[in-house]
Amino acid sequence: MALRNFGTPSARRSLTPRVISAIAVVGLLGALAFTVKDLVRFERANAIKPPASPEDIAPARIRAEAEWRIVRPRLEARLDQNTPLELGAVWSTRAGQICGLVNGRGSFGGLASMVRFYTVDRQPVFHRDADHVAFQRAWFECRRDPYVTLNSGPAEPGFCSSAQGRRHCYDVVNGVRRE
Repeated sequence: MALRNFGTPSARRSLTPRVISAIAVVGLLGALAFTVKDLVRFERANAIKPPASPEDIAPARIRAEAEWRIVRPRLEARLDQNTPLELGAVWSTRAGQICGLVNGRGSFGGLASMVRFYTVDRQPVFHRDADHVAFQRAWFECRRDPYVTLNSGPAEPGFCSSAQGRRHCYDVVNGVRRE
């Protein structure tokens, strides 16, 4: 049953605020849809690339190991150490670039800890050799495409990833040392 409003003046309301609100809501939803679409496209473009299939890994491994045989002596010569190199994770990308971590001695003879490197024209490039942003971009590309593993080892830089560091460092979970 409908109630009638007798005796009170009725005010006629304009449709303009409702139309403007509807346009704003539709525009906001449209912008959100495009933003989500762009975000999904960005995430797919920058995701970790899928691992190699078994039939692709054999020829890629042969090429990567041949490249590593050239790069490793250059890496040893670059670091100029009298002890063998301690390598962390080393891998090859789909493009044939060698990337990895190495524990080298600093200029004063002390261990520098695991540091990142990648190759350009079969020459190792370290962080101090390149512009910070350029190095980070190249390293990001290395990390998202570990196609062929050449050496399994720690994939995180720093002292605790080295052999000596593993003897001195420990994990802490919720403030409690974990053995």
